[in-house]
Amino acid sequence: MKRWIWWLLGLAGLALVLRLAFHFPWDETGAALAGTNGLLLAGALLVNLISPVAKGWAWHLLLGALAPNRWWVAQEANLIGTAVNVVGVGVTGEAARVSVVMRRDQVPIRAAIVSVVGSRIVEALGLAVFLVVAPLAFDLPPAVRAAQLAGAILLLATFVMVRFRVWERLVTWLPQRLRPAAVELGVMGRGGRLLVPTLLAIVNWGAQWATYDLALRATHVAASPAASFTALLAVNLGGIIRITPANAGITQAAMAAALLPFGVPAERGVAAGLALQAIQVLPILAIGLAIVGRAGFSRLTAEARELRPSVD
Repeated sequence: MKRWIWWLLGLAGLALVLRLAFHFPWDETGAALAGTNGLLLAGALLVNLISPVAKGWAWHLLLGALAPNRWWVAQEANLIGTAVNVVGVGVTGEAARVSVVMRRDQVPIRAAIVSVVGSRIVEALGLAVFLVVAPLAFDLPPAVRAAQLAGAILLLATFVMVRFRVWERLVTWLPQRLRPAAVELGVMGRGGRLLVPTLLAIVNWGAQWATYDLALRATHVAASPAASFTALLAVNLGGIIRITPANAGITQAAMAAALLPFGVPAERGVAAGLALQAIQVLPILAIGLAIVGRAGFSRLTAEARELRPSVD
């Protein structure tokens, strides 16, 4: 069933790409890219590097509640996993992260997988903070305003579950095979352990927001903070399920769609998406290759494919 779903999604994506290839104003997009401000784009690249460091640090702290691991190993594993996501689809990058910490720090597979799940939850909490706070500062489209309510509910539910230890009661209702992992997930949230990782997640989202804003300005898109925030939200939500390597195509389509309500032409949005993806993908891929080499990267990618069923 999963294979058929992936094939259908792939065919739908291919049809969309072919339609765009023949009907989209690529000349205007190329002209917008040709006039890119290199200094601003370089600034966006440097700011963007804050994001993986914050994400890796948060993951290191969450994993530390379950198994000893070194800070720099967690950082390398996170960078390598992100680089694998550039050439893979689905959860291949997460599987690569798990593979690295298992080999380098002898972390048990269940602890590694649970910590990856925990890091995703913490990232969602960080985004929820932005969703609650950002609309108070500037006007956003109605869809984003609706997401503000979802963010508030998530934050409230997390507070209640941590403060009143609701999760521990829910675990008893789970099937026996799921309880050990659920217990470990609860351990990561005890005693205020989520506070610092959530703060790091906020740093991550803040760095991404600044990166989007600089990338838009570099491509001469007169975007307000509200526009760059909406683009950030659309691209990340649109790329939750990775159906293309590095979400190529998805990023550009989501960016263009998010900027249309702000009066930005689609070709400008696509140009900004291409510039953004270049500074997000190419440096991380280069760093990943520098850490493990080409042969090591290929081996990790193969190991990640083997681990994917466990991570799924």
